[in-house]
Amino acid sequence: MLTQPNMYARGILFGKMKYELGDHSFVRCPELDLVADIEFKTKGWVGGTYNAIGGFIKRESTDEVLYELSGLWSDEMFIKDVKTGHKEMFFNAKTSKPSSPSVRPIEEQDVRESQKLWQATAQAVRERNHELATDEKTKVEDMQREEREIRNRDGVEWRPRLFRPVKGGPGGPEEGEEDLEWIINANIDGETPEKQAEQVLAIYPILPGQKASSENQIPPNKPAQTQPKATEAATPPPVAEPTPAAAPVAAPQNDLIDLSHSETAAPTTQPAAAAAATAPQATRHDSQDITGMLSNTGKPAADGPLIDFVSDLKKNVPELKRADTSEDDFQDAQEK
Repeated sequence: MLTQPNMYARGILFGKMKYELGDHSFVRCPELDLVADIEFKTKGWVGGTYNAIGGFIKRESTDEVLYELSGLWSDEMFIKDVKTGHKEMFFNAKTSKPSSPSVRPIEEQDVRESQKLWQATAQAVRERNHELATDEKTKVEDMQREEREIRNRDGVEWRPRLFRPVKGGPGGPEEGEEDLEWIINANIDGETPEKQAEQVLAIYPILPGQKASSENQIPPNKPAQTQPKATEAATPPPVAEPTPAAAPVAAPQNDLIDLSHSETAAPTTQPAAAAAATAPQATRHDSQDITGMLSNTGKPAADGPLIDFVSDLKKNVPELKRADTSEDDFQDAQEK
């Protein structure tokens, strides 16, 4: 089992941008009962250096530390025997040459293989054509979105082609490997390296000239739908009983205003003759009765009105005369 460290980008806001590897990487070998914990150290704000590593190799069953690791992953790395204290360099990244991966030619690869799927995008990035790279990247993403919508519409559950979920948990065949989540869907248990290489090559075409087999195809997988039972289908749904209509509420008697002859009165469910016979007779009031009722609600003032506008105007308004002659008198129409 091998896990990878995380990558961080420094200098985004100011300075020169630089990438760093950080956090822990674990290498576990159950057959040898060994596990290596390698810490990729990031440079601090005050001190430290770039690309530093540190860690140890221990026996997993007893947690006994056997070796300590130190150095720079971009330069020299050292290993120290804890028992003897002997320290030596075990890898020099500057003098070592990386091995190019052996892959099939582009024309032999499947459309889903990463190198062929992202070929146009990668080529645009190498040419520094960012607009074209964005367009090619969008094409791939839009295609994947459309395929996801089709799967959701048809009820097809997505499954990877070459991987399966980890069967972990207490007592599981892969207990202790739950962090992987997905593992290769094949058994690599050959007794010799040649047999193991043969099993690896049988998973998927790797070398030039290999052809994909039908075992690598993903069969459509639709979730099972529960069918209704025969007894449930034959049983009709219960019918709700009709609710009796509410009885009409009788109008209160002795109303001040009679609305029984209004044209917009709400219709009743009873016939007109029956309604006339059963409805109580409302007391009708004419205009004289209403005038008498209103007069009883107040009393006239004993000394006349509180404000007499006519008398006040006669007292305060001066006598008016025409401006063109002084001999003509102005006559008030109210005095005649």
